[in-house]
Amino acid sequence: MWPFLKKQPTKNGNTKTQIELNQDKSLDQTEGNQSTDDYHKAIGKMSAFFAHEIRNPLTSIIGFTQVLERDETVKSDPNVSNYISIIKDEALKMELLIQELLSLSNTHLHQDNLSIIDVKLSINKVIHLFEMNHSFDHVSFSSQTTDETYITGNETRFERVLTNMFNNSIEAFEDNKGKIDITLTKNDDYVNINILDNGPGIAEEHIDQIFFPFYTTKDEGTGIGLPICKAIIETLNGTLEIENNQKLPGTHVIMRLPASKHTYYRN
Repeated sequence: MWPFLKKQPTKNGNTKTQIELNQDKSLDQTEGNQSTDDYHKAIGKMSAFFAHEIRNPLTSIIGFTQVLERDETVKSDPNVSNYISIIKDEALKMELLIQELLSLSNTHLHQDNLSIIDVKLSINKVIHLFEMNHSFDHVSFSSQTTDETYITGNETRFERVLTNMFNNSIEAFEDNKGKIDITLTKNDDYVNINILDNGPGIAEEHIDQIFFPFYTTKDEGTGIGLPICKAIIETLNGTLEIENNQKLPGTHVIMRLPASKHTYYRN
C-alpha cells in the first residue's frame, strides 16, 4: 500500500491535490494491516518534516511583523500598519495549520498531558459554545447523556474532535439549517458517543476515503481534520467511524472509548 498524488477538480473549476491509497488486493489481512501502519507512519513523518521546515522561516516572519508593528514610522502610516497586521494574521493562520500537520504524528499526540475527562460535561460545553454563536441560530442540538461517564485523555483535544464533528455536520447542512443529535452511553468498559445529523450524508464514492490525509472535497479544505480526529481517538485506544445514517438521510459518527476507572476529573 502506498500513497500517490491525484488532481481532483473542485466546484470552482480549479484542481486540488489529494493523496490516495494504492493497495495490492492480493495482500492477506496481516500484510494489509502492516501496510496500513507503514502508510500512516510515512504520512506522519512527511507531515512533521514539512511542518518543521515551514515553521522556521514562518517564525521569523511573525517576529519581524511584531517588531514592525511597534515601529513609529509604521504606526504613522495607516495603510502600512494595516498591511503589516494582515501579514501577521495570515502568518498566524499558517502557524495553526502547522500545528495540525504535527498532530498527524502519533508521537506528537502521545506527548499530551492526560487527565480524567467528564464526557458529559465536555459534550455540553461544546454544544453551549455552538449555541452561543449566532451564526448557528438555525442549527438545533439535542443530547441524551449518561452521568458518571469518564475517559482518560487530553480534554482540549477531545473537545476539538467533538467540535470538528459538529462543524462537519453544519457545513453539510443547506443554508446552515439542520439538527444534530448526540447520544452518550456506557456499557461494560467502554463509553459510546453517537452523533447523528439530518444533512445530505456523504457520497458513496467518498465515504471510504474520508480518513485519508489530505483527501478533501471542500474547495477550502485541507483534508487533515478527520485524520487528526481519528489519530486523537486511536491514541486513546478508541475507535472513530463515520457512516451514512441507515434509516434517514444524514451522517452517523460513532466513537467508542475505554472508560476510566476513576471518577476524578480536572477542570
